[in-house]
Amino acid sequence: MDKELITTLKSVLDDALQPIHRQLEGMDQRFDSIDQRFEGIDQKFDSIGQRFDGIDQKFDSIDQRFDGINQKFDSIGQRFDGMDKRFDGMNQRIGGLETELKEFRAETKTALQVIQSGQQGTRQEMTQRFNETREGFKRMEADFTYVNHKTADHELKFHRLESESKQNRQ
Repeated sequence: MDKELITTLKSVLDDALQPIHRQLEGMDQRFDSIDQRFEGIDQKFDSIGQRFDGIDQKFDSIDQRFDGINQKFDSIGQRFDGMDKRFDGMNQRIGGLETELKEFRAETKTALQVIQSGQQGTRQEMTQRFNETREGFKRMEADFTYVNHKTADHELKFHRLESESKQNRQ
């Protein structure tokens, strides 16, 4: 009996466990399907990881390029700083020249005004001297004219006297 009982129990238990066993097989199949899906997802993540690695490499390459560009910009910035210093120096020199030119202009203007006022005085003095000389020449001309008339008159008188004296001698 024991064997019968065990067989019966086994049969009853098998019958009772059969739906659970089917459910477990269904679950096992579902887990296999889920495992396959996870393997597909893992493969996709691996593919995405490889893509990200490629993108990282590209970003590293771009970073290196930007580092080179940054160095060039730094170099250009240093050159501009040097040029700014040169321009500042030139501006200071130009400012100094501008100040000197303004001072020179003021001095020249003052000297020119002195020269112009002296020139006006010289012109007035020369005009006055020319006028005095002209008056002197007019007087001398009048004196020469008078002397010429007198000389001509005297010559005339002398010729008359000479003529009279010749006539009287004859």
